[in-house]
Amino acid sequence: MDPQLFLSARDVTFRYFEQSKRNVLDHASLEIAPGRVTVITGNSGCGKSTFAAVAAGLYPENAGILESGEIAFRGRPLKGMSFRERTKYLSLMFQNPDLQFCMDTLRREMRFCMENICVPQPEMDGRIALWSERLGIGSLLDQPLHTLSGGEKQKAALACLFLLGSEGVLLDEPFANIDRESAREIIAMLGRANREDGLTVIAIDHQLDDWLPILDEVIVLGEGGKVLRRGITRENLPQQYQLFVDQGITFPKKRRRKRPEVPENEAAIRLEGFSVQRGASRKRKARGTEPDFLLEGVSASFPRGQITAILGPSGIGKTTLFLALLGQIPYDGDIFLCGEGQDRELHRIRQKDLFREIGIVFQNPGNQFISQNVLEEVEKSIRQWEPQASPESVKERALAQLDTYGLRPFQRYSPYMLSQGQQRRLAVLAVLTGGQKILLLDEPTYGQDYRSSEAILEQLSRKADEEGLTVLLTTH
Repeated sequence: MDPQLFLSARDVTFRYFEQSKRNVLDHASLEIAPGRVTVITGNSGCGKSTFAAVAAGLYPENAGILESGEIAFRGRPLKGMSFRERTKYLSLMFQNPDLQFCMDTLRREMRFCMENICVPQPEMDGRIALWSERLGIGSLLDQPLHTLSGGEKQKAALACLFLLGSEGVLLDEPFANIDRESAREIIAMLGRANREDGLTVIAIDHQLDDWLPILDEVIVLGEGGKVLRRGITRENLPQQYQLFVDQGITFPKKRRRKRPEVPENEAAIRLEGFSVQRGASRKRKARGTEPDFLLEGVSASFPRGQITAILGPSGIGKTTLFLALLGQIPYDGDIFLCGEGQDRELHRIRQKDLFREIGIVFQNPGNQFISQNVLEEVEKSIRQWEPQASPESVKERALAQLDTYGLRPFQRYSPYMLSQGQQRRLAVLAVLTGGQKILLLDEPTYGQDYRSSEAILEQLSRKADEEGLTVLLTTH
């Protein structure tokens, strides 16, 4: 292995199950030079996240079988390195930041991270202050992590990553839950660290636009994690358009055509004087305590049979609104479900009946899976709504739906063995088989390549037009 290379992966073959006929990484090789900003892209399920886990030493130590190949940092084999030794070279941030937290607050999480690499205790507070200030998250340090928004959790995970002081960082879809402005700020900071400190930055991302100012190279991976093309730069990117189209990857600066305007419909949901306290839970604050509102005095109407996108900076309350619509947190004011000649206040609807009217796909789809494999997940969703359907017809419909989203080859996989993008497609698919008239989708295209995003949004549009489905989705 070449000691001049920061990362070297040679002939890596990896799969999750001993009997599996499909290798997620199939004789894949990849080399990364030090001190560069490299963005790795490719269609959903090609092995990008698996490569990240193998390169960081998480696999096969914790899951799967490495049949062949070797990973090295600076010419030194990864095999046999301790966690502390690995961290000197590389730190990894997962797609889902919830999977990285062990403690209850960010301050304790940051201290825990530094304890694992034996940072002297007198240095800890200084590092915490430095990175919380650079990321603008000082106000989050002592808040319970479970009360943070998805974007705030992503920033918290990044803070933990940077304070470790590794030579390089590997970011797996790092900005999926962060608003555009915050993403640009962090990319600019990564660019400064790259220029001034020589930090090696490796990012896995479907969206290249915001990386263009600082990237040195784009690498496109194909099936089995094999390199389809590398050496893509800002200068020669325009010549790569057909490759991106063939692989179903979002080409930078490509924008979706505008949907034609439709007449305003009657409301499906109406908010009047809607307010939610920050960190709201089933247990309200004690009387006499001054309320701290995350959302206050909101009045809005969401039209029936249309798709409404809810945008805003991370932590502004988008996911909190969804939890309130599901009756999961207390709120002040009124939420009305409208239709059939009457407006019903949410508080007057039984929880069981509410779930038959409103479905949701969470930011982390793994929180809602209930089955052992992908096919069963869709089948159970169909049976819930059509208990009299024959097993044959249920299976046939489920397989047809899996085909639509490119998931049929994974029908026997556990949902938890899919990539984050594939998990999200499965969750959207399972919810769409239900009979709810209102769907809440929290970042439905996060972790998706362009082709998969198109499939999801086209199906949602068709259901809205043909079945009167009302869709509320959050997005950055």
